Amino acid sequence: MPNFNRATLSLEPINEAVNAAIERAAATAAEMPRPYLGASIIGHECARRIQFDRGHYFEQRSRQRLITAGFKFAPPEALAFTAVNGALRGHADGIIIHGPDLPGAYVIYPFVWEHKAVNAKNWRAVERDGLEKTFPQYAAQVALYQAYLDVTNPALFTVTNADTCEWLHFLVPFNAERAQLWSDRAVNIIEAARWRVAAAGL
Repeated sequence: MPNFNRATLSLEPINEAVNAAIERAAATAAEMPRPYLGASIIGHECARRIQFDRGHYFEQRSRQRLITAGFKFAPPEALAFTAVNGALRGHADGIIIHGPDLPGAYVIYPFVWEHKAVNAKNWRAVERDGLEKTFPQYAAQVALYQAYLDVTNPALFTVTNADTCEWLHFLVPFNAERAQLWSDRAVNIIEAARWRVAAAGL
């Protein structure tokens, strides 16, 4: 029976546009991270990692690729939040405040950027079924960042396939109900922990 709920996120305009911007920047970059190819990485089966990463990959390299492509990130101090008298804290991977033209895709700045590296099986699952179904905890994480950082434009979520170094970029609209649900859950967990501590006389 055909699955009409498949997400096929790799075909979304935002994924194609962001990857195209990264590829253009990589092709025209005047400088590489190092002026030589290290012997320690030459045997790696992932050609993209050999060509672009040179030993540094996943979140930091994804961030650098986006910067090289023309995206501008907010300073690190803008990424953290504290709530419930310091008992609940979070730190987003980034907030993007400006970016290059993305033909065929539409984004609203600023927006939260979150990155995850997963194996090929999970990468395909996200690409096929979407974030909320595959990794609901990541969807909750993004919603909390959007709410507590007060950056509720659709977030950009980047998933790196750790086995092939493929990149998948997609937008995650703000879901206030999800943010409230997980915020309430966090408060309940914190209060329960405080009650146990008080009950134990600590």
